Amino acid sequence: MDILIIKPSSLGDIIHGLQFAESLRSEISNARISWVSREIFAPLVESCQTVHKTYVFQRKGTLKHFVELIFEIREKQFDWVLDLQGLFRSGILCLLSRAKNKAGRSDAREGSKLFYPVTASMPSNGSESHALDILLNFKPLFDRPASCNRPLVFDTPLSQSFGEQLLSPTFKRVIIFPESRRAEKEWPFYQELTFELLSQNTNLQLIWVGTSQLEPKFPAHPFIHHNRFLNLCGSTQIEELPALVNASDLVLTNDSGPMHLAAALKKEVVALFGPTDPKKYGPWEQMQNVIVAPNGNLKELPVAKVADVLKRKLANH
Repeated sequence: MDILIIKPSSLGDIIHGLQFAESLRSEISNARISWVSREIFAPLVESCQTVHKTYVFQRKGTLKHFVELIFEIREKQFDWVLDLQGLFRSGILCLLSRAKNKAGRSDAREGSKLFYPVTASMPSNGSESHALDILLNFKPLFDRPASCNRPLVFDTPLSQSFGEQLLSPTFKRVIIFPESRRAEKEWPFYQELTFELLSQNTNLQLIWVGTSQLEPKFPAHPFIHHNRFLNLCGSTQIEELPALVNASDLVLTNDSGPMHLAAALKKEVVALFGPTDPKKYGPWEQMQNVIVAPNGNLKELPVAKVADVLKRKLANH
C-alpha cells in the first residue's frame, strides 16, 4: 500500500506526522510512506526509516517550482494521499495527486476541506486535543486504532567531529535546546542554569544546540576548558539532531520542535512551558516532565526550580 503524506512544516508538526506514519507502517505490513516536506526539513525526513521517498516543497519557490512538484507527485498513483497540513497549498497537492483515496483534516483551513472527499474525525476533546492525537485520528480510516507507541528511528549517525568532543560515559550528558519559534516561548535563564549545574557537578557535560549562533558568556571557570560545556549552536545540520539527542542522558527544551523529537525518540525530556498549553503541545507521553512557568511567563520561572528538577532526573540516570 503506497501512502503519500503531505506535511511540509513545521519541525514539531513533522515529528508528530512521522510518529503517526510509523505507527501506521508498523501495523500495515505492505505500507510504504512517501512524504512532501519543506526543503529545510527534507534532510531529516529523508533520514527517518519510516519514509520511503521524499518530495521537496520549495516554500519560497516560484509557481514553476510548485507545478513541477505537482507533476512529480502525479508520476505515481498512490493508494492514499493524506493532507495532514490542512492549508490551501497542501489541499491543492492532495486534489491534483493521482490517488484512489484522499483525506484531510476536519479542522483544515483556507478552504482546503473542499479539496478532498474524506476528512478524519477529531478526537473526543476536539481542538483541545493534543496535536498528535488529532493526527492519530487518521488511523481509523485504515481500520486501525488511534494509538502510537513506537519510537522513531533515523539513519544519520553522530558525526565524527561531534563524537570526538563527547566525554566518556562516566560523564552524564544533558542536551539543551535554548530556542523556540517565538520569543515568548524561550526561557531566558539557560546561561545561569548552565553555570550553576556545571559548577556544582564535576561529572556533567552540557551541550547547547540551536540554529542561531548563541554565545553565552561565563565567568572564568575550568569547565570551559575541559569540554564539559559544548556550544554547538549554529554548527549542526537538522539531520544530525536525532544522533545528538540519542547521545544524551537528558534533554532540556522550551516548547519547540526538538522537544517533540526527543519525545518521539523515547528520550527523557524536561520541557519548559510559558504561554502555550502543554495539554495540546507538550512532549508526548512525558507530561510529567513539563515545568509550567507562573502566570504563563517564562521570565518568572526561577533557575533554582529548573535546576532542582534536572538534578533529581540526573540522579536516576
